[in-house]
Amino acid sequence: MLNALLKTLSLTLLLAVSGCGSQQPVRSNPPHPAAWAMLPAPDLMTPLNGIISPSESESQQSQGR
Repeated sequence: MLNALLKTLSLTLLLAVSGCGSQQPVRSNPPHPAAWAMLPAPDLMTPLNGIISPSESESQQSQGR
């Protein structure tokens, strides 16, 4: 039991040390942004106003009260 635990811990330590010692490649230039990110934002208020706005009869009832 103790022998298996020591082997596991030593392998874990070996992997951790080798992972920390390796250097990652560095990118000199960042990638260009995606084309959709450069487009203007869509107008979401116009469709919502058409859905949420009260009908003509409802607005007349609330004004008459």
